[in-house]
This record gives sequence, structure tokens and C-alpha cells, in this order.
Amino acid sequence: LDAAYARAASEAKASFGNEALYAEAYVEHARHIEVQIIGDGTGAVSHLWDRDCTLQRRHQKIIEIAPSPALSDGQRKAVTAAAIRMAKASAYRGVGTMEFLVDVEPGDIWFIEGNARLQVEHTVTESILGIDLVRAQLDIASGKTLRALGLSQSKIPQPDGYAVQAWINIETLKTDGTVMPGGGTLATFDMPSGPGIRVDAYGFARYRTNPAFDSLIAKVIAHVPGGDFEDAVARLSRALDETDISGAPSNLHTLRTLLADPRV
Repeated sequence: LDAAYARAASEAKASFGNEALYAEAYVEHARHIEVQIIGDGTGAVSHLWDRDCTLQRRHQKIIEIAPSPALSDGQRKAVTAAAIRMAKASAYRGVGTMEFLVDVEPGDIWFIEGNARLQVEHTVTESILGIDLVRAQLDIASGKTLRALGLSQSKIPQPDGYAVQAWINIETLKTDGTVMPGGGTLATFDMPSGPGIRVDAYGFARYRTNPAFDSLIAKVIAHVPGGDFEDAVARLSRALDETDISGAPSNLHTLRTLLADPRV
């Protein structure tokens, strides 16, 4: 601990000229919960429910769920109210995300950060609500209000079932958790299709990967209208089983194994 403290203080002083540190509480049963928000700059803000992004590797999300299956009704109400309160205080304009840690056992909530942008995982929110967030963002930027767009809080629908998204990365995950970036020319790039399956991707056969960019090459989203969380996981698992990528290493095996884990 002494060595870690000294190292962190040294880094802080070199970067900011201030070596003061603070301690953070250890959260044993943490869930990474996000709240999707949209505001029009007038002080009007709506939330578009929540996402659970707890399943990560090296602090990067690889599985996202909407809405969170872990939150109680009271916790969901508290975390969405907190997101709205912060967004209204800044007269937020556009779409964005307020991120929190939630300890689901005692129900404690901590704010992490606000992301003033559209995030990779916005797709699961679109799936459960039937709202095009990209279009809404452009409409807000053009000067329209939430009321004019029919996106006042009273007009936001309840989530319809569950949606789960998997990030497909060109990489190798070693047994010790180390991530090794991959590369090569894709020989096959076959993505799944069918009811309730959405794929956002940029790969294709004979595509030569570029190590200068993020390793994410595709997002596979499964949605089961009116279904439960287990239904959505099963649909995503089947979709990943139908996915075929060769010519460059990918994390498909990791994603398949993760979704099959009983703890998930």
C-alpha cells in the first residue's frame, strides 16, 4: 500500500503539480448502471431508462443490457431521478449518459461520470423503446424541443422486454485476463440475422484490419419484445453461435462462454 500510494502521488504531482490523493470506498457488489438522458437546453430533460454495463474486460464494456435486471424498482427510481437532477442543473442539450455504481445489496449509489455524447451501447435502449436516438439527437441540435418531438417524460414508453448487446473485438483474451490486440485480413465475416437481431458492423471478407483504431468490429444486439432477461440472453447466444469470423482473432469464444455462465 505504501508503494502504491507513493507511486500514485508521484504521478499526480508530475501531471498536475499536486500530489494530494483521496481514497475511494471498495464496493463489493457493484453494478455499473447507466441512465440514458435527453434534454433540449431549456431545462427540460427526460430519461430513457437504464442500462447495465457491469460485464467488462479491463474496464471496457463488452456486454450491455437494457433495462438492468439487477435493480429493484426503488433503485431504478432513485438512479433515474439522480440523472435527471444533474442534467436539469446544467440545462443539458442533446443526448447523453449519466453513469453510476450501484451496490445492489444495501442499495447505495455513487455517481461516476456524465458522457455528453451518444454511446456505443445506445442500441439496446433504442431496441426496448423503439426510439431512434440518433435522429432525436439531430432534431435537438436543429432546435426542436422535447415536447415538439413527443419525448417529454410522460411520453417515454415503458421498456418492452430486454435487449442485450455483445461487442465483437478483433483481439485475443489470454487466460490471465490480458488482452492482446489482433490483426490480419478477414477471410470470412458472416453476421447473424433474424427476428430480434440487429447488427452494427464495418467488417467484410477481405477487409484488412487496422491496428491504429479500436478493436471493436461489430455489435450484435438481441431483443425479445415482451420477454424476460433469460430470453434475450438465449437469443444473443444463438446469434453469436451463427457468427463466423476468420482470418483474424476475435473474442467470439469469450462472449459465448460468458453468456453461458450460470452467474450471468
